[in-house]
Amino acid sequence: MAEESLLSYLQDFIPDSFSQKNRILAGRFLKLVFGVRNDMCQLLQDIDGKEFKVDRWIRAEGGGGITSCLYEGNKFLNANVDVSVIHGHMPSQAVDQLREAGRMSTAWQNENPEFLAIGVSCIIHARNPHVPSYHFNLRFFMMKLSDGSEEGWFGGVIDLTPAYLVKEDVIHFHKTLKAACDEHNLSNYPRYKKWCDEYFLIRHRGETRGIGGIFFDNLNFQDEKHFDLMQSCARAILPAYQPIVKAHLDEPHSEQEDTWQLLRYGRYVEFNLIYDNGTKFGLFMPGFRIDTLFASLPITAKWGYMVEPEPGSKEAELVDVLRRPRDWV
Repeated sequence: MAEESLLSYLQDFIPDSFSQKNRILAGRFLKLVFGVRNDMCQLLQDIDGKEFKVDRWIRAEGGGGITSCLYEGNKFLNANVDVSVIHGHMPSQAVDQLREAGRMSTAWQNENPEFLAIGVSCIIHARNPHVPSYHFNLRFFMMKLSDGSEEGWFGGVIDLTPAYLVKEDVIHFHKTLKAACDEHNLSNYPRYKKWCDEYFLIRHRGETRGIGGIFFDNLNFQDEKHFDLMQSCARAILPAYQPIVKAHLDEPHSEQEDTWQLLRYGRYVEFNLIYDNGTKFGLFMPGFRIDTLFASLPITAKWGYMVEPEPGSKEAELVDVLRRPRDWV
């Protein structure tokens, strides 16, 4: 009953100003991502033994959401699962950010359209350096233009960020995502994998944030085949990660390995604060909750001066992959 109450809370934020057909589609997508949220929270809570703090919030400018946070857990440093349904009129700075990200239609380049954005976003950082950080989000975006027409898209990303490279884990992760993509079009996975490697590049370091995954965007939300793809990707989220986290959760680790994990967390912070489009968009969106925005960051990190791993070490093996992304399946 509690979960039904939370879903009802979110459904009430879908505005009546959009067409009935597209409100129904928005509701279907919300149910999909809310299910992902429930499954991930249950998995992490079962593993960690500590309950999530669940925070309902309202955006004064329109909409709201539910943020579920596991902070300083027994097994996880921090984990955050957020479902949001926000709407209103898009400010010019946010429009500019979408234009820079290549999500602009010529039909609304000079407008401040009414919008509806629905999404689930999750980030997991474990205490054990042998458990990779995990990130995913699935999103739906819709605009109403001044002529009354409505347009929008689906997008998403699922990616893995290890501190230590375990090839079997990486292969499993990419095979699971490839299988989800292959259900719909054999060209999807190669394109989305390449897009992910390019997107998560820390350009000033010349290395990727992690070992990639899939990244996709600008999928026409009115095309049923794209909704089907979103469903397949949603179903892949848990099986892509669950065996990896369970395999390494209690693995012994040294002080040196803990320090290396903190240095990798520093790289994670650099990417999110400098390059991530979602962070930039959120900062330009009035009423966007800053605590939710920055909950994606590890709560501890470290930087060192001119740190390079010892040649031939496990740390160097990871860095080589980050500087030269490769195909895993």
